[in-house]
Amino acid sequence: MKKLHIILLTAATLLSLGASAQSFRSGYFLDNYTYGYRINPAQVNDKGFFAIGVGNIDLQNCTNLGISSFLFPKENGTGLVTGLNKSVSAETFLGGLNQNNFISLDENINILSFGIANGRRMHTVELNLRVPVTLNLPYDIFSFAKTGGNRDYNISGIYVDVTALADLSYGYSMYIMDGLSVGGRLHFLAGAANVNLSGQNTKISLSESKISVSPNLDLVTSGILGIEANSTGDGIDPSKIGINTSTPIGGFGATIDLGVEYKTNFGLDAMISITDLGFISWKNDFAANASGSFEYTGTTIGFEGGTIKTDLADLMDISKILSFKAGKGTSSATMMPFDIAAGARYFMPFYDKLSVGLLATYHNAKYASWFDTRFGATITPARILSLSGNIGYGSFGATWGTGLNLHLGPVNLLVGADCFLGKMGRISKITVPIEPAQLNLHAGLCFTF
Repeated sequence: MKKLHIILLTAATLLSLGASAQSFRSGYFLDNYTYGYRINPAQVNDKGFFAIGVGNIDLQNCTNLGISSFLFPKENGTGLVTGLNKSVSAETFLGGLNQNNFISLDENINILSFGIANGRRMHTVELNLRVPVTLNLPYDIFSFAKTGGNRDYNISGIYVDVTALADLSYGYSMYIMDGLSVGGRLHFLAGAANVNLSGQNTKISLSESKISVSPNLDLVTSGILGIEANSTGDGIDPSKIGINTSTPIGGFGATIDLGVEYKTNFGLDAMISITDLGFISWKNDFAANASGSFEYTGTTIGFEGGTIKTDLADLMDISKILSFKAGKGTSSATMMPFDIAAGARYFMPFYDKLSVGLLATYHNAKYASWFDTRFGATITPARILSLSGNIGYGSFGATWGTGLNLHLGPVNLLVGADCFLGKMGRISKITVPIEPAQLNLHAGLCFTF
C-alpha cells in the first residue's frame, strides 16, 4: 500500500503543474490590443503589424485540484499525511476530489504573425508551435484506494494525450455595415507527435474474499516518437524506442474560428465567437491494447486506514492481468479543444477613455472542460498606453487578471496574466498551489505599420 501513497503524491504534484489551452482573456478588455482577433476573429485593426519569433508567448497553467486535496495535517499538527492515512476520513479526502481530476495544457509559441489592416478589413497570417496535453484521473481510482468497499469501481476515465504540432492560420475580417463586423480564421495543423492512452470499460470489483480486475487500455503513438512491438506482439521492444526520422509528420488536421462584433453609437460593444473548432487525423505508427480479466481469491480482503489486509503479490503481476497485443495501427482522429466566448464593453459617456466590460468563456476538452467569467475595467489615457484589470469566478474558483498594452511608435509591447494562485505551500523546497489554481502568463512584441 506504500506504493499507492507514492502514486497519490506523484499525481498530486503533476496535477499542480498543468496548463490549459485558451487565448489571453484579459486582452479582451484592452484597447488597441493587436491580437484581439485570437479571442474574436471579427476584430478589425486600424493598422497592419508583423512579428517574428517574439509575437506571442503563452504559458498557461491550471488544475482543478491542489495539494490540499491530497495532503492533510497530522492530528498533532507536526506534519502532513496523505488522504489515505487512517487519521483522514473518507468524507474529508474524497470530498475534495472531482469526478474527473485533470490537467490540460496547450503551450503556444508564436513563430510568425503578419497582418494587413486599414480599419475596414483585415487579413492575418500566423505560424505557431503548440503542445497540447491532457491528463485525467477518475474519482473511482481514489475511492478504491481509500475505502475499498464491496462494489464495482469504474476507472474508465483514465486518459493521457500528449501532442506536438505546428499551426498555420489565415484570417479575414471586415465590416459589413456600420458597427457590425464578421470574421473567421482557418487553421492548418501538422502534427509532429502524438501519444494517446485511454481506458474504456475498465473496472475493479471488490468483495470480502475476491478482487476482479477487467482492464481495457489502448495506447497509440504517431509521428516522430518511435515505438515497436516485440517479435511475438505481446509487448514493446525496448531497443526500438526512439526517434522515428522516417515519419516527421504523423497527422494533419484543421480548425476554424468564427466571430461577430457589433459596436453601437452609444458606447456599447458586444461580441460572440467560437475558436479552434476542428480535429486532427493521425496515422498511428504503433497501436497496443491491454485487456483481459483477472480474479484473485485469498484470505479476507479489506481496507483499513489505507492498508489492504492481505497479500496481493499475485495481483501486482501485470502479466497475469493483461493480455497485451501490439503492432501497426491504422488511423484515428482527435478533436481539438475549443472555446466559446461572449463579451461586452461599455465606454463611459463622461470619459470615453474609461471602459468596463464582461467576458464569459467556456472551454471544451475531453475530461477537462471549464468555464470562466470576468468583469474588467480599462483606462487608456493616451493611445500609447492601455491598462486593464479584471476579477471573476469560474471552475477554478475566484480569479483575477491584468494587462498592459504599450505603443511606442511602431513598437507594440504587451504583458499580462490571467491568473489566480490562492494559497501556496512548499514541498521539498518546491512551491506548489494548495488549492485549485491557474497561472496564465502572456508576453508579446510586434511592430505596426
